[in-house]
Amino acid sequence: MQPPVLELTDVSRSFPGVRALDGVTFLLQPGEVHAIVGENGAGKSTLINIVSGVLKPDSGSVRLNNVEVQLRDPVDARGRGIVTVHQEAELFPTLSVAENMALTTGLPLRNGLVDWRAIDHTAREAVRHVGEAINVTAPASQLSVAHRHMTHVAAAVLQQASVLVLDEPTSALSEVEAQWLFEQINRLRASGAGIIYVSHRQDEIFQLADRITVLRDGKHVWTGATHTTSPGELIERMVGRVSGPLPSARTAGDKRPAGKHPGECRLRCSHLSDAADRFTDVSVAVHAGEVVGVYGLVGSGRTEFAESVFGLRPTSSGDLLLDGRNLKARSPMDAVKAGIAFVPEDRLRQGIFRGLSVRANSVIASLQQWAHGPFASARDERIATARQIEQLSVRCRSIEQPIAELSGGNQQKIVLGRWLLTEPKVLILDEPTRGVDVGTKPEIHRLLRTAADGGCGVLMISSDLPEVLAHSDRIIVFRNGRVSGEFDATTASAEGIASAAIPHDSDDMPVGWSTGERGGVSPPISHDATNSLAATDRPPERVRLAGLVWRPETALLAVVLILAAWLGVGSEEFRLTDLATHASIWVVLGLAAACTILAGGIDISIGSLVGLSAAVTALILKSTLPEIVSIPLAVMAGVATGALGGSLNAAIALAGRVHPIVVTLGTMTVYRGIVILLLSGKAMTGLPDAFGHLAVHPASGLRGLILVAAVVVAVLAFWLRYCRSGRHVYAIGSSLSAARLCGVSQTRTWLLAFSVSGGLAGLTGVMTLAHTQQMQARLGAGWELSAIAIAVIGGVSITGGRGTVFGVVLGAILLRLVNSALVRWGIPDAQVDLFVGGMLLLAVLLDLAWRRRLAL
Repeated sequence: MQPPVLELTDVSRSFPGVRALDGVTFLLQPGEVHAIVGENGAGKSTLINIVSGVLKPDSGSVRLNNVEVQLRDPVDARGRGIVTVHQEAELFPTLSVAENMALTTGLPLRNGLVDWRAIDHTAREAVRHVGEAINVTAPASQLSVAHRHMTHVAAAVLQQASVLVLDEPTSALSEVEAQWLFEQINRLRASGAGIIYVSHRQDEIFQLADRITVLRDGKHVWTGATHTTSPGELIERMVGRVSGPLPSARTAGDKRPAGKHPGECRLRCSHLSDAADRFTDVSVAVHAGEVVGVYGLVGSGRTEFAESVFGLRPTSSGDLLLDGRNLKARSPMDAVKAGIAFVPEDRLRQGIFRGLSVRANSVIASLQQWAHGPFASARDERIATARQIEQLSVRCRSIEQPIAELSGGNQQKIVLGRWLLTEPKVLILDEPTRGVDVGTKPEIHRLLRTAADGGCGVLMISSDLPEVLAHSDRIIVFRNGRVSGEFDATTASAEGIASAAIPHDSDDMPVGWSTGERGGVSPPISHDATNSLAATDRPPERVRLAGLVWRPETALLAVVLILAAWLGVGSEEFRLTDLATHASIWVVLGLAAACTILAGGIDISIGSLVGLSAAVTALILKSTLPEIVSIPLAVMAGVATGALGGSLNAAIALAGRVHPIVVTLGTMTVYRGIVILLLSGKAMTGLPDAFGHLAVHPASGLRGLILVAAVVVAVLAFWLRYCRSGRHVYAIGSSLSAARLCGVSQTRTWLLAFSVSGGLAGLTGVMTLAHTQQMQARLGAGWELSAIAIAVIGGVSITGGRGTVFGVVLGAILLRLVNSALVRWGIPDAQVDLFVGGMLLLAVLLDLAWRRRLAL
């Protein structure tokens, strides 16, 4: 027998109050599919994270190809041939699909620079195997949950991994997509790769796995060949007790009693159509006391329909009635008030509040029930949460435990329990048992039946056809954005439903849809399901308007040109050279603010750093050193002072695990105090003329400030675009959790981004000092607002991960033009901040509108 490709021996791992793994031993042979099963909280995710390098074991050893290894991080694991596709496919939403795929393996370099051609080529080759029309240049936020998984798997296949870890890979896939996945697994198995397959779906396990390992309560329970056990025996080993009927079987507790008819119509949708053509002319009725199953392939319009009923998506036509009354659900708040509850498919991004406790997540939708007047009742909240945890068998050490520390299945139970507490009239569930173990699935199904028996109308969307057949009273099938069939669950067959769901060549497809290579539908990509991006092949961050392709920078450039033309025509004093000179300082300062914002932070001390750097520069210039020494030394010292201040801000934020805005709120005052101390409260003048000539040379007229700003713009644009560390800045700002799985270091990236930001703030101080030839203690005071405004107006997302250097340049020029316009209009200087703040707010609102336009 060949030596195992992967071997874990007596591996243990503990978290505060929880022993997640306790002496687990696991072997993976080359060319085998080894399934790991267990209830939620059994230790499967912890084991996967150790294998993938996300976590390090407290004890025990990991051997790869018979050599003991210490996996430092996910990048190290991938470098050794271990590729993991996690259940919650984390991504960088503001980055392209292609760059997301490249970051999982480390950005390819050519001559030390990021090779964008290789990134795009590899991504296109990967999605070609998927067989779906996925635009790899599109922002990854517009991928459906299913497409996230499929692109991750496709990338893993291209990497020719020696160990592939799949965590609940089919939880978001339809039958057609699942078959594609099984084909890829068989290809890898044939090539000699070892595959760890984690799933709650027993039919898949018995179809694919060569061997099965059972974990329970963090311990190894059993390992054996698949053919030596049965589904019932496997469940018994998982739960530690004799199991009841299999989850796919209907039981008396989760179906409507024979002879009992549903009650009055709770929800009626008549000829409902989506504003973005995701579904058209849908008519659906849900009665009290019944569970209506909704089935369809990924992209069939089923999720979009549910979101529209809940007020998450606008509709273009049709009527929505709740208990016979017309309902206008313009937002989820309207739907919740009317009595509609919605459990989303994507629990990680739409379901849980990761930073809040189990209790807070449980009662967030029903706070009014536990309040006494305007005051919340923590006691009632604790009682309600404890009751839900007991009913749903949630495994957690405390109701005050952060929900992010729970397993995915336990998180799903909390989300479901949250809405059950509201006692809704209509309960809509999108993949309610996704990532839930076999012991809990029947409990969830019985809870849905209990809710229906209590008068609730239940609409259950699922990609699991046996689940739909077994636990629905009536089944509605979606295809190509329309209802293609309605079945009585007691007489429906799997073949009939599948036939209604699979598109036919003769079908009329909504705009933006196409037929995929595997015979399935190729829907447009969207935030949660699909949109027309794939069909239009629209580049990222662009929108087609009036037949032209527009970008945010294009619109900003148009505004700048119009305002500059207006000022130039009406004033002889307006000169472009003067505008460029003044704007140069603000370009550099705006880029300083942009560096930290792009990385997901914010630095409100940069105004004080400008002053501190200028003060250090002035002191050296006033020394007795000769000018040929003092001037370059002063410039370097000023920039270094700013860089040191920026790195100190990052170091304190990282060490204290607090947001940089809190840290820089304090250092802003400290840095300003040092400036006052250095200057003794007095202005400093009489600086060397040669230093002032660096800004504007009187003889040649050379504008040194413009030249410096141009160099900074070029260098920064090149760094952020073509250097790996620059791309990591975008990655960290886009998603910290995804960066962690890709091995991108927040510590290194923040230290670098904040140091660059501080260095640019220091350079701003030097440039300002050269331009004004005097140093005052108030230099730079309040400039942080303008710097942040420049960055945001220039298209840098305030939440990080998105923005361009060119946009920031335009933002700085626009701000200077507005200041010139205010002077012409006679607006007092004291009111300038009012206009700057208004522009900042307007930029945020326009960014939101632009994001929504891209999503349509």
